[in-house]
Amino acid sequence: MVPDVEESTSPELMREATEYGDWIVPAGAEVLLVRREIIRDRIYQLAVQASPADLALMLEQSRFPDVISERNPPSSLGTIAGPPLASSPRVERGQQAWYTSSAGEVMIRDVTVDVRDDTTRIIHVEFRGV
Repeated sequence: MVPDVEESTSPELMREATEYGDWIVPAGAEVLLVRREIIRDRIYQLAVQASPADLALMLEQSRFPDVISERNPPSSLGTIAGPPLASSPRVERGQQAWYTSSAGEVMIRDVTVDVRDDTTRIIHVEFRGV
């Protein structure tokens, strides 16, 4: 099968991704890129730059559990925008498995936070249908 892939910062693709994943991006955050890949299931990836306060708001409003902790990123972890994770002074990760969206979609929601400095977070979010 040939995957159907789209990448952009268009409001339409952003809305599609955030609706799929029940995800809220605060107004103060900057969307760097959104990617959708459809093979058999859907995969959405978002790269967002935000302040620590906007990151906390994003996680709370998106009902993402408080399970993000410092970890080394797996070598297979791909990002779609922003600086490479290997250059980050600190990387934090969390996962919410078997999340059921308000539309009834079952997925895994992954969040990787690139802690660049005291004021900048690059947040990599992935929603994978199961």
